[in-house]
Amino acid sequence: MPGGHHPSSRPAPGRLTSTLDVSPHETLTPAHRGLTTEEVERRRIAGQVNEVPDRTSRTYREIVRSNILTRFNAIISVLAAVILIFGDLIDAVFALVMVLNAGIGIVQEARAKQTLDRLKVLIAPTTIVVRDGRDLEVAPSALVLGDLIRLRPGDQVPVDADVLDSIALEVDESALTGEADPVPKRPGDEVRSGSAILAGTAEVVATRVGGDAWVHQLVAQAKEFVLTTSEIRSGVDRLLRVVSWMIGPLAALLLWSQLRGAERFEDGLVSAVAGVVGLVPQGLVLLVSMAMAVAILRLSRNHVVVQELHAVEGLARVDVLCVDKTGTLTTGRFDLDDIITLDSDIDVRGGLGALTASEVSPTASTRILADVLEVPQGWDPVEHVAFSSARKWSATTFRDRGTWVIGAPEILMDAAGSPPDARERELVAQLTSEAKRVLLVATSAAPLDGEPELPPTLRPVGLVVLVEQLRVDAAEIMDYFAQQQVVVKIISGDSASTVSAVAKRLGIDGAEQHIDLREVRADTLDELVEETTVFGRVQPEQKRQLVETLQRAGHTVAMTGDGVNDIPALKTADIGIAMDTATSATKSVAQLVLLDGRFDRLPHVVAEGRRVVANMERVSSLFITKTVYAAIFALAIGVSGAVFPFLPRHMSLVSELTIGAPAFLLSFRAADEPCRTGYLRRVLRFSIPAGIVVSAVTLVTYWTMRSGPIETSLEEARTASTFVLTTIAFWVLYRLIRPIDRYDALLLVAFIAIFVAVITAAPTRTFYALDWPSVTAIVAVTAIMAGSIVLLEVVLHWLPPERWAWLTRLTGSAPTETRPAPPS
Repeated sequence: MPGGHHPSSRPAPGRLTSTLDVSPHETLTPAHRGLTTEEVERRRIAGQVNEVPDRTSRTYREIVRSNILTRFNAIISVLAAVILIFGDLIDAVFALVMVLNAGIGIVQEARAKQTLDRLKVLIAPTTIVVRDGRDLEVAPSALVLGDLIRLRPGDQVPVDADVLDSIALEVDESALTGEADPVPKRPGDEVRSGSAILAGTAEVVATRVGGDAWVHQLVAQAKEFVLTTSEIRSGVDRLLRVVSWMIGPLAALLLWSQLRGAERFEDGLVSAVAGVVGLVPQGLVLLVSMAMAVAILRLSRNHVVVQELHAVEGLARVDVLCVDKTGTLTTGRFDLDDIITLDSDIDVRGGLGALTASEVSPTASTRILADVLEVPQGWDPVEHVAFSSARKWSATTFRDRGTWVIGAPEILMDAAGSPPDARERELVAQLTSEAKRVLLVATSAAPLDGEPELPPTLRPVGLVVLVEQLRVDAAEIMDYFAQQQVVVKIISGDSASTVSAVAKRLGIDGAEQHIDLREVRADTLDELVEETTVFGRVQPEQKRQLVETLQRAGHTVAMTGDGVNDIPALKTADIGIAMDTATSATKSVAQLVLLDGRFDRLPHVVAEGRRVVANMERVSSLFITKTVYAAIFALAIGVSGAVFPFLPRHMSLVSELTIGAPAFLLSFRAADEPCRTGYLRRVLRFSIPAGIVVSAVTLVTYWTMRSGPIETSLEEARTASTFVLTTIAFWVLYRLIRPIDRYDALLLVAFIAIFVAVITAAPTRTFYALDWPSVTAIVAVTAIMAGSIVLLEVVLHWLPPERWAWLTRLTGSAPTETRPAPPS
C-alpha cells in the first residue's frame, strides 16, 4: 500500500514511542538543516533511536547450561554418587560417558555458534543524514527520530519516513509488497524501511525508527511462530518421556529386589545401579543435536547459514517448494533483450544512444540501454523533459535532428499523429504476454517547447524489449526438485500471466496453470492449491494462507523469499529459505540463508538432511534397543529376586563398544537415502523385537550358568552373560548398518578386536571383573550365541508388518512413503 500508513503506526497510550506524532516540517528549519547535535542526543537518551536487539545464537552460558543441566545427566550423577560412596570407583566409569557427551556437545555447539555469528554479521550500509546543516555518513542504527535523510539511487531506506522533497523519485517496494514495478513517490508520501531507491533523489524525515518501524513490527509478529517441525525431535522427545516414566518404577523394583537378596547393603546398591544405568539412553539427544550441528558446519562452508538445528532435516522431507519470482527465480533486474526497428530509414540504435546519454535523471530502463549503446557523434541536445511516472515518458530535442521520445507504448501510441499500425499493437501485446517489458521509441520534427508535453506528430520508429534476468541456476534447481518429486509452486505479487511466462522459460511443470488471487475467496483455496502452479497478485497474508492450505493437505512445505512481505509465510512454512538479496529482517526469521544466493546450494542441504535423518534413525534404534533389553533385565530380575547379572562396569563395557562409540561414528556416515515418514514407528519396530531377543537370550545364558546343569560362580555367570550380550549387540549393530561398505566393515572389525583384546588380556579382565568359566560353559555359551543370532534374524525378518499396526496408533506415525533417490 504505497504511501499509506501501517495500522500499528499510532503509539499506544502511556508508553515511550519512536513514532513522530507531529508534522515532519515542524522538526526542521525552513532551510532543511536537520536536527542539532543536542536534539539528537536527547532523542538517543529517550530511546528514540534506530536500534533493534538482534542476537544471532544462544549465549555460551546457555550452551553450557543446556548440555549439563538435563534430566538424564541428573540421574547419572546420582547413580555415580551412589557408586562412589558405596561401591568400587571402577564401577563409576559410566559417568565418564556423561562428561564426554556434555563436553562434545558444548564444543560442537560453541563452534557452530562462532561460525554462525561470523557468517551472519552483515555489513550495514552507511546513510547520509543532515545534522546541524551538514551532511554526515552514519550507520543506519545511529539514526534517531526526526532525522533528515538524503536518499540516492541504490540506497536502502533505513527507517519509515515521509518525503519532504524529491526529484523523479522511484522506489522498489518489491521486498514489501512483492510487486516488481517501481513506485513513484512525491512530497508527503511515505517510504518504508526495507524498500530501495531505484531512481531519483529525495530528502525524507524519519517518522518511525527501531522497533516501531513497519519492518521490525512484522518481524516481531513472525517471531511468535513455532520452531521448525522435526519428526526426529518429536520422536526422540516421545521416546525419552516414556523412558523417564519407566525409570522410576523399575529402579524402585530393582532396588527393593537387590537389597532384599543381597548379603551386603553395598552389593545390593551396586547391582541396582547396574540395572538402572542401562535404562538411561545416554547420548541420544546429544548425538542428534551434534549430527545437526556438524551438518550446519559443513553447509556453512558452502555459504549456507542454518539458523535452527532441525532445519537440515526439514528440507530433506519437503515435498512442496514455494518460491517467489523476484529475487528467487529472477534477479529483479532487467537485461536488454532486443531493439526492434519499425522504420528502416531511421538509425534507432544511434538515436537511443544519444537519448539515453542526454538523460538528466536516468531511469533503471534507460541505464540498461546506456550500458550497451554507444553515444553517436554530432547529437547536440538542446531541450530535455525528464521521465515522470505520471507521464510515463522522457524526451530530448537534438539540434537539427528533431525530438526523440521513449516511454510506455500505450501512452505514445495514443499520442501519435496517425493511428499506429495494428501489427505494432499486436507485437507489443505479444511481447508483453511473454513477461517482457516493452518501451516505444518515437520521433517528431517538432521541438520541445519547455513544457512537459509531447510534441505533435509522433512517429513510432522502434521498440525496446527488456527481459527480466533469470537466476543462472534457477532452471537447473527446478529440474532437480522435479526429479525428487518435489512440487514447485510460484507465489508472487506480480501479474499471474507475467509470472507464468517466467515459469515457462524455466521449464516448470504446470507453468500454464496460473490464477490471480485477487479473484479468489480464501475459503476456496483448498480446491485450488493442488492443481495450480502459479499464484499472482498475492498479498503477504495470502502467502501465509497458501502455505497453511498446503500443510492442511498433508504436505511438508518449504518457502523461499527475499522480501519483508515474505516473512509471515517463511515462518509458517516448515522450512523458510532466504536468498542473498533478502532484507536483513527476512534473513533473521528464515531457517536457511543462502549467503551467495546460489540456488544450487539447496541439493547440498538436501543431501546433508538425508545423511542426518538416515544416521539418526540407526543411532536411535541402537539406543532404544539397549533401553528395551535393560528394562526387561530390570523387570525380570526385580520380580525373580535373583542377583543382577551385571556389574555397572560390565554395562559400561557393552555400551561403549556396541552403542556409544559406534553411534558416534555412525552419525558421520555417508548416506543419501530418500527420507520417509514414520521415523518413530520404524525405530520401535526394530528396537522392541531386537531388545526382547537380546534380553531373553542373555537371561537364559545367566540362569543356565547359575542354576542349570552347568553350575558356575556368580562372577563366571556374569562373564558369560557379558560375552553373550556383547556378541548379539554386535550383531544388532551389523543388522542396522548393512549393506556395509569398507568403512562400516573396518568399524565393526575394530570394535570386535577391542572386545577380544579386553577379554583376553589379564589387566583388562581384572579391570572389568571378567572371570573365564569352564570349557563346558564356554561351549554352551558359544552355542547360545550362535542360536541367538539365528533367532534374531528370524524374528526381524519374518515378523509380519501387520503385527506392528499398533505401533502406528501408539506413535501417530503415518504410513511409510518413499521418494526416489536422486539420479546418479
